[in-house]
Amino acid sequence: MAAGPDPQHQAYREYTQLLRLHEQLLGQFTRARDELLAPNTDSLVKQIKSRTGSAPDLTELKTSVEEAIKALKMSQSHLQAAITDHTDSAAEIPGITNLPAFLRRFLAERAGQPGFGYTVTQDPVRGWIIRWKEYTHRGTVRGYGQICERPYAWLED
Repeated sequence: MAAGPDPQHQAYREYTQLLRLHEQLLGQFTRARDELLAPNTDSLVKQIKSRTGSAPDLTELKTSVEEAIKALKMSQSHLQAAITDHTDSAAEIPGITNLPAFLRRFLAERAGQPGFGYTVTQDPVRGWIIRWKEYTHRGTVRGYGQICERPYAWLED
C-alpha cells in the first residue's frame, strides 16, 4: 500500500496556490483602481455631466476597490507568515543546529518532493553549502546545483 502525500508538504503547496491567487487578484484590482483613477475616466465623467447635467458618482466604487486591495494585502501577509512559520518549523536537519533560515527554507520547500536529494557541508570561507540534485520519475536528472551561505566570501580574500 502506497503512502499518501506528506500533509505538511501538501499544506505548503496549498498556501502557495492561495498566494498565487492573491497575486492575480491584486493585479486585477490594481488595474481596476488605475482605470478608475485615470484621466480618461475623469474626462468621461465630465463629458457625461456636460451632456446630461448629472455625473455618475464613482467615489463609492473607488473606495470599495481600495478597501478590497487593502484586505487582499492583509490576507496575503497572513499567508506569507503562515508559510514562513511552516517552513521554519519543518526544516530541522539532523546534526545541524545553526543552518541559516534561508537555507532551512530552501530545504523545507523541496525535501519532501520525490526525487530530491541533497548533502549539507560546511566550508570555512563560504559557510554552509547545500549541494542538491533532483531526479525525474524515470531516474534522469531534472536539475542540480549548490547554494552557499556566503557565496561571495572568497572575493574578500
